[in-house]
Amino acid sequence: MHSEVRVVLSGRLGTSVQRNVAARLAETPYTLFLDDDVELAPNFIQSMELCLQHSLDAVAATGVLVVDGAPGDTGLDRESARAYAKNYLRQRTNYDHGEGQNLFVRTSIFEKVLFDENLALYGWLEDLDFATNCLRFGRIIMNTETCLAHLATPSGRTSGLRFGYSQVVNPFYLWRKNGTPRLSQVIFRHWLAYFAYNCRRTLMQTPSQRNDRVGRFQGNILGFYHLLAGRVDPSYILNLTTKPSPSFTAAGVPRVSDAGGTR
Repeated sequence: MHSEVRVVLSGRLGTSVQRNVAARLAETPYTLFLDDDVELAPNFIQSMELCLQHSLDAVAATGVLVVDGAPGDTGLDRESARAYAKNYLRQRTNYDHGEGQNLFVRTSIFEKVLFDENLALYGWLEDLDFATNCLRFGRIIMNTETCLAHLATPSGRTSGLRFGYSQVVNPFYLWRKNGTPRLSQVIFRHWLAYFAYNCRRTLMQTPSQRNDRVGRFQGNILGFYHLLAGRVDPSYILNLTTKPSPSFTAAGVPRVSDAGGTR
């Protein structure tokens, strides 16, 4: 390991928790948050530094997503991702950006903004929430000088049951918290789109490397059931087992076991 690399371990699981641990200890002028399945263009970090140096009103920047392996449901191999990132050609000028994937941020922002630790484990939409809060203090720039490729690697994911629950509850929680995403986006972009996709993949039993569509579908239903019951708590996924139940109750709610008891 490089002598200047410091590895920090967190005593708690979860993307938000672990990012906050690192953020509080960061000493460099800039901090880069990356998904573990992305491939960066060769000039990514240098380009980001120059971007923020020249844009003093910006608190963060990200690069163009040149290819995304998620829609195909099988992921993208790293060799192909590297080729896409290496051969990227800029097509437009920089512009303002409102989301927070793979952000290159000024470390000083951590004095004002951290990640919401109520968004437990995988922390679905924790980056959107972080970006929304950052925008109160400056711009986020889409730096079109550079790019990254998203592999969307199927393995090593949180359980479908937990993720499906988060797909429903987390966007509604963030809407109530700070108005982003908008309620129309919560309903159409998140609820209807993901529920319909998970339902179709479950009923049609479409072959996929992501073998958790049944779990996501059941997690969606449980999330809607909790919303109707007035329980909006993203951290509830800590109580869910990692595997979906093969059956449903008479009321249509999936039977799931609670690791910490019912509530």
